[in-house]
Amino acid sequence: MPNGIDLILADHQTVRGMFDQFDASHDAGLIRQVIDVLKAHDDVEQAALYPMVWTILGDGNLSQRYEIAHSRMRTQIDLISTVTGPPLIDAFRALRELAIDHMAEEERDVLSVLSERANTQQLEVLGARILRANSRG
Repeated sequence: MPNGIDLILADHQTVRGMFDQFDASHDAGLIRQVIDVLKAHDDVEQAALYPMVWTILGDGNLSQRYEIAHSRMRTQIDLISTVTGPPLIDAFRALRELAIDHMAEEERDVLSVLSERANTQQLEVLGARILRANSRG
């Protein structure tokens, strides 16, 4: 069974790569793809990652901070669906900033601590939950 942290990190790498690809090509079709990947990733984190993190780390302030970060990204995604032209590019760049900052913070403050505190079995259970959540999406 794959380690759940490795699956989350792979998703983060995919998202970063898609943002870089957009920067290089300015292909507007990538905007919808990035949004779809971010929405699916958000669903997986809400269903699989965060419940385990809050149980193991027991930090309510951290939970609230991450809910705010996810809410900001969902709001930005909603904005993107209402604009076109240069405002769309600006809104997408703002989404990139939010997503990149959130992923870096999550990797530093959540995933690194989880990897220290969770045992191998817990991380495999997380991996199974992530795969299950992905298969429903």
